[in-house]
Amino acid sequence: MKYNLRGELIDKKILAEILQNRFCSFDNSIVRWTYNNKNIKAIDLEQKLIRNYSNKIQTNNIFQNINYHDWLSIFDEGLKKISLLDRQPILFFSGGKDSTFIASRIKKNNINCLYYSYAEDNYEKKTILDLSEKLDIKIFFANHKLKYLNFNDVYKKIKEPVLDPAGLSVMLLLDIHFENKINFRDSVFIDGMGNDAYMGHLPGKRELQKMSFQRLFSNLNLHKLLSLNTINKLGKYGDLFRPDYMANFPGSNIKLDNYYDQVSFYKKYTNYDNAVLQRALQRGIHYDFCCAINKSILYTDACDENSNVFFPFLNENLIDYYEKREFVDYDYSKLINKLSIRKYLDEELNFKKISPTKGIFKPSFLKMKFDKNQLKISKKIRINIDRLNQFQRSDFFLWSKYLINNSIDFELY
Repeated sequence: MKYNLRGELIDKKILAEILQNRFCSFDNSIVRWTYNNKNIKAIDLEQKLIRNYSNKIQTNNIFQNINYHDWLSIFDEGLKKISLLDRQPILFFSGGKDSTFIASRIKKNNINCLYYSYAEDNYEKKTILDLSEKLDIKIFFANHKLKYLNFNDVYKKIKEPVLDPAGLSVMLLLDIHFENKINFRDSVFIDGMGNDAYMGHLPGKRELQKMSFQRLFSNLNLHKLLSLNTINKLGKYGDLFRPDYMANFPGSNIKLDNYYDQVSFYKKYTNYDNAVLQRALQRGIHYDFCCAINKSILYTDACDENSNVFFPFLNENLIDYYEKREFVDYDYSKLINKLSIRKYLDEELNFKKISPTKGIFKPSFLKMKFDKNQLKISKKIRINIDRLNQFQRSDFFLWSKYLINNSIDFELY
């Protein structure tokens, strides 16, 4: 998904829509797939996911039926395409399921790769080191602050605002690359995102609880008693007064006046009874694919427009296979997805005894000190910064910084 927002802005409404949401709300939004170097319309991916979740067998003994051998060769075939790029592969290694699985297959296929990682504390670092010892790989750890990259310079060169706070971790990982003095043009960065939507994009317990409250409050018409400004002041609790289908979106965004009109685009997915399919369509495409996945591309492009990011799980052959697969790859009763990957990691690496559940990345280098220009913007759009919760403050800081650094002015309709 690319928008040219530099210089003079022609359609200011589009910018307003992008800035106030972390997801894309356009039928013709583009997902940039580097697997086969082509663009795919989100609307086409929508149809693939609908077919993927239809007519699948769900049983109580699902884990016993799950197998990963049926698609390993498809995954490896796609992974080997990295060798054709004639670039040094670098894996963004978090120690989570996806990046650990990719690291294991990289080793199995004898691909010479570097591994960049970030550890928030010594406990997390030990976990990553334990995994690296199992995998027989060397880890380059990022610092807790930027040494070579300048935050403001990156936000001048970035092609659109990146509001996913986890995207800031990409900057720290790219900082390693400058430290290693490796040319971006001679590198290909490997990102483990892209499989949630088709391997089972499950809501968490907190999201399910929020949805039940939203339904209750909607039935009681409580949302009509509160103004939009009042709901925003309630921070994350304000989301309880929004429609229940909004539960599948990150609830920390600053909600501006036309928010409901935009999000109503996703209400159509509530026609499907399958809750996992709803989430895959509502969040899996328009947030994960069009925002969270795209962050790696945007940050690396800001460092060097000749950079290359490869997503092994964005493999059309693999997604097509999952469409035809007999069993689902998740257990909704336990809210556990990616069963086949979990099974592989446990059998190969005893993974669940080594790696804990990952939390949200909280970068230490970004100190949110709002300057006078940011305060001026906040007054213009009637946002009281002191009333924002932590994630809302992060959202406002990033996109207001983007506007200022690129000398963009805009109006809200």
